[in-house]
Amino acid sequence: MNPSRRRVLQSLGLAGFVALTGRTAWLQTVAGPELAAQAKAERTVTWVNRAPRGDILGREGTVLASSAVSYDIGVNQVKIAQYEHVEDRVDQRTGRMESVVVGHGPAAAAKQMGEILGLDPQELGAAMVGDSTYVVVAEAVAPDTWRQIKALAIPGVEPDQRTRRTYPAGTVAGNVLGFTFEDEGRVLVGNAGLENTQNALLTGTGGRGSVEIGKTGEIIPTGEQQEVPAVPGVTVRTTLNPDLQALAQEAVDEVVAAQGAVWGCAIVMEPSTGKVLVLADSHTVDPADPAATPEADRYARCVQAVFEPGSVGKVITFASALEEGVLDPAEEWTVPFTWTTSNGESFRDAHEHPLQVLTSAQVLAESSNVGTVQIGERLSDEVRHSYLERFGYGATTGIEMPGESAGLVIPVAEWDARTRYTTMFGQGIAGTALQAVQVLATVANKGVMVHPRVIDAWIDAEGVETAQEPALGDRVISEATAQTLTEMLIGVTQEGGTAEAASIDGYLVAGKTGTTEILTEDGTVASFVGFTPARDPAIAVAVIVYRPEGTYGGTVAAPVFRKIALAAMHTLGIAPDPGVIASQAADQADADAAQAAQEAGVAQTPQDTTTVTPTPQATDASSSG
Repeated sequence: MNPSRRRVLQSLGLAGFVALTGRTAWLQTVAGPELAAQAKAERTVTWVNRAPRGDILGREGTVLASSAVSYDIGVNQVKIAQYEHVEDRVDQRTGRMESVVVGHGPAAAAKQMGEILGLDPQELGAAMVGDSTYVVVAEAVAPDTWRQIKALAIPGVEPDQRTRRTYPAGTVAGNVLGFTFEDEGRVLVGNAGLENTQNALLTGTGGRGSVEIGKTGEIIPTGEQQEVPAVPGVTVRTTLNPDLQALAQEAVDEVVAAQGAVWGCAIVMEPSTGKVLVLADSHTVDPADPAATPEADRYARCVQAVFEPGSVGKVITFASALEEGVLDPAEEWTVPFTWTTSNGESFRDAHEHPLQVLTSAQVLAESSNVGTVQIGERLSDEVRHSYLERFGYGATTGIEMPGESAGLVIPVAEWDARTRYTTMFGQGIAGTALQAVQVLATVANKGVMVHPRVIDAWIDAEGVETAQEPALGDRVISEATAQTLTEMLIGVTQEGGTAEAASIDGYLVAGKTGTTEILTEDGTVASFVGFTPARDPAIAVAVIVYRPEGTYGGTVAAPVFRKIALAAMHTLGIAPDPGVIASQAADQADADAAQAAQEAGVAQTPQDTTTVTPTPQATDASSSG
């Protein structure tokens, strides 16, 4: 060979070797890691381990809301079309094991999966035919079932892990629990109630996982596999008693239906702790299917709906007068049917009556607007306004519920000539049912207000419990004032009071009826708020009925109070007071004897000389006209 040609060939060979060596070095040192990472990414399947949402419990641990991980099974129709179902079988001629194709495409996949899912193979197979890269063919599949499907190793079958919320108690406390929706990332988000206010704690922390798969979809045994478990959300234990909550919801629904009312609600609260045992609304939402309930009924009216308290507001007027030392329970008042104040404003009682002489206690028991105005005149507007605020009107209670209303208390400077009087009997101010029960609970708790709460404790994924710190409470009136006012409020439920229907055999009940006209529409708000046992209170209860066919709180709301309060006494294990039983039996015997004597035509000597003329049966209406 020509030496020159040899040198050229040697140079070309050397150059090619250098280029190949350089290319190899570049692939190994520069592009290699990137290409390897790209190849690994292409053969790696990743998924999210969704965190179970924390439970919501009743006070004794009853599960009210829970969650479960399930799978929606989807298929890549393009990949399924290329599927071959291969089985290892023994060749009868040779006796050797060999792989045999026993089925193709969607039909083969559907036959295998249908047996596990309990679905018709033909319908399942039809859903797998097409050119979509993802079509859901089965929803809410249990984890054990998905593991069986996964073991089939069918390329193109892909899971979508989801967390679904369940409510084992149905509609019980639905308006308190709230409900959830699923965001774009398949994470449940609280949309109302405790699901909303406790969302960050309930959500938990998601995990992740990944595996490397081969071309046919099987997991590469030597490939990298990762699994980071999810951390479940915090469990929230409420103060609610589910059994009592269910009874109260039923009782409220019954009175709303019977009265043709728009809505109703009931609250049961422990005065000394602020713990809410019941927060019941009519037409309670089913949290598992909120769309089936009208939007107006999906939330907690107990803490959101605002109305004038009517004569329940008189409790604050009497508390103020007693605390300021300008009122004595036995003091007598001359009470006409109508009364004109020094500034020319006229007020009347609910029913026409002749001139009466009533004690302060009787003014409250018979819910006289005229008598209340005379008492309220002894206090300055500034003093009464301060007590409205001290009892909680105009401010939220702080309960762990969304959308709580603060109500409305107009500044004193904006009170006109009439408002300064109507606020004495619960008009010209507005509040919620929760604020109303807070007023009576404060009296029941010896003058100390403990703000209501509906959460008892939080329990993390490790089982560590963090109890809600007990509230210290704020003193609103003295213990002596609270005790005196309690005795006066007992008279409301006794014979001649406006709420005899609220009395309970074996228990003393203290409370106040309320009936107020709705200014923006026809109708009234009928209410009764009270506590029992009156001298050693265990519960305070509010019952509100909006626009009933009946008018008065004493006839509409008081019987519902009695039903709920009696059930609460049984639930809490508080036995009837033998002394109260004996006293009630004696009163009934006297009443029966008087009735019998009257029927026999025997004249009776009046025992109560405080009235100038006979009085009609007491009713209650906070009418300002």
